[in-house]
Amino acid sequence: MSKLMDKSPVGINKIIRPMLDNKKIQFNDLQGTLKRVTEEVKDATGFNARWKREEESFYNGEITLRVKNNVICTYCIKYNVEQNLFIATEVL
Repeated sequence: MSKLMDKSPVGINKIIRPMLDNKKIQFNDLQGTLKRVTEEVKDATGFNARWKREEESFYNGEITLRVKNNVICTYCIKYNVEQNLFIATEVL
């Protein structure tokens, strides 16, 4: 018998957090990483997920994951020039 997936925002966030929180992402892999997250959510829940940049958080480098128009989580993605990569940090 297969395990039931928790499709609540908290359950979905448990999928996302290990993939993104405090992760260092190569410049050329940022889009691919974000896409893999949405595909993983769809595979696990059957729901489409989309990253959105809210107008007020655009300049802070924040991006929000929405599933069925519900906010699941927000990440701040900042570029680190010295390391030549992006660092994703969950906004709580």
